[in-house]
Amino acid sequence: MATVSQPRQGLRKWEMTFTAWPASVGLARRQVRSQVARWGWTGSHVDDLLIIVSELLTNAIRHASSPGDDVRLRLQEIDGDCRVEVDDFRPDLLPPKQLVVRGESGRGLPLVKRLALDMDIVTTKRSKTVWARVLLRDSGKCPEEAA
Repeated sequence: MATVSQPRQGLRKWEMTFTAWPASVGLARRQVRSQVARWGWTGSHVDDLLIIVSELLTNAIRHASSPGDDVRLRLQEIDGDCRVEVDDFRPDLLPPKQLVVRGESGRGLPLVKRLALDMDIVTTKRSKTVWARVLLRDSGKCPEEAA
């Protein structure tokens, strides 16, 4: 189920809950692409956002969920600054401090860190949120100034 908030002082929100199945990642990418297009965003910055959505949601499904669990995806956009958040219910499962690439795994979070302006992980007793920010348009500033 998706919920969309209308702009209030420029802030736009969207969220959707997905079932923890690998096929949900493709569905999430399509839903996010459709939503940001409704907000008027296209181009390579949207592609970066979709890669980030894929990586964060894949990690939540693969490493912090059991099949059938709920995983929530949220977007918050204001003036082209978009924050993507993925919630799971395993706050005890955090990424390792030293990321090690093994075969095809271990590349996701370093890729997110390269594409995002910033990212972090927030935990509570019951859940974990991994978030990252992307500019959906050029700000005229380097990322350090835009942050």
